[in-house]
Amino acid sequence: MPAISILAPVLAALLAISGCALRWRSVCSLFRRFVLRRSRYDYRRIFQEYIERFNAITDRREIYPALLAAACRMLSASGASLVIRDSKDRFQMKASCGLRPFGFDLDSFAPFLSWIESHRKVVTREDFVRDKSVRAVKNDGLRYCVQFNAEACVPLFVSDRLYGVINLGERKNGGYDAETKDLLKLLAVQFATAIHNANLYQALLRQNRELQEASTLKTQLLANLSHELRTPLTSVIGLSELMLDGADGELSDEQKRHLGLVKKGGERLLATVTAMMDLSRIEANKLELDVQKINLRRLVENITEEINLKKGLSFENNLSDGTPGIYGDEKRLGQVIRHLLDNAVKFTDVGKISIGAKKCGEMLQVSIKDTGMGIPPEKQKEIFEGFVQADGSATRSHDGLGLGLTISRKLVELHGGRMWLTSKVGLGSEFNFTLPLKPAGV
Repeated sequence: MPAISILAPVLAALLAISGCALRWRSVCSLFRRFVLRRSRYDYRRIFQEYIERFNAITDRREIYPALLAAACRMLSASGASLVIRDSKDRFQMKASCGLRPFGFDLDSFAPFLSWIESHRKVVTREDFVRDKSVRAVKNDGLRYCVQFNAEACVPLFVSDRLYGVINLGERKNGGYDAETKDLLKLLAVQFATAIHNANLYQALLRQNRELQEASTLKTQLLANLSHELRTPLTSVIGLSELMLDGADGELSDEQKRHLGLVKKGGERLLATVTAMMDLSRIEANKLELDVQKINLRRLVENITEEINLKKGLSFENNLSDGTPGIYGDEKRLGQVIRHLLDNAVKFTDVGKISIGAKKCGEMLQVSIKDTGMGIPPEKQKEIFEGFVQADGSATRSHDGLGLGLTISRKLVELHGGRMWLTSKVGLGSEFNFTLPLKPAGV
């Protein structure tokens, strides 16, 4: 007797005994999954064809319809719609493909969506009718499916939080069986990840744009403020000098002392304003360098002639005539060296300040050491940021806005070098920076 004539009555008997009214197609599906261990879905092709494409989309306006269209193609669904949870925990319809929902008010479905979030399962309209485990939300679930013209609801999770729901319409090739639900669970993870990544990317773009706008406003404010302050300060300093020289008649010692204080205060304010203007020009990329070959030893000698050392403090210049010449803007590099030496004098009461250099490849490494108070480890990175001092307390003994090191580092970087420091509290500090031995492009 042929094999088919034997299997048919046996199969019919089994179905009759179990009382199951399974269709032949369902029996074939079970036989394929659990006996032959085969799936009718080519998972490898699905994930290669769609998921990689989704991860490359960074615009939410593009990824929503792309995901829905892909889901419809993969499952032969009549359409799909997407509901997303916003930052205020409200669900809103974001996109649809082939489906026309009858309404968009989701506030009344809060209990149903909470149930989906707690149970983390794909549910279908048929489940609400036949499955006893979803009886608690049967009415809400059926009402939801009717409103969105949906046959299946696929939850999307990000970090255990319900992020949204994809609603799928009828399938051309059958319903949403267990095998299809397994596929939807896998796709839901990828869909949620793609949407979340796109949202993060958009948030990052928005944050960068806001930071750029804030930086532009800050730079413009500094430039305008510096310009408005420089002119009157220059007049104050100039007139003070004229009066001290006797242009307006003989002055008493008390008047000279007062004018000296006015002049000194004006010079300090002008130096601060100039630093602010330099910083704004650097950050706006408007500072141009006059690059030429520089004799570093001669530059340092000219600077140290103008520095007043405290009693008990000595200076040692270890640069020799054989120190290689560097390429850069002499005025700006002089500004860097002057600030580092001024800082060393300011924060060193007794001991020694020294400057030296050594060749490192195509760069010259310059080192300025002191035996001062040193800088705590937690402050060593911060002092290169604007408006920060190593001692930021209200009782600090040294004045200044803390812009000098920021400007110095940026000037060195404009020359193609870098600046760093090593320091120990009570043992002094060593500032190092590198400068090019060859002009750019050589």
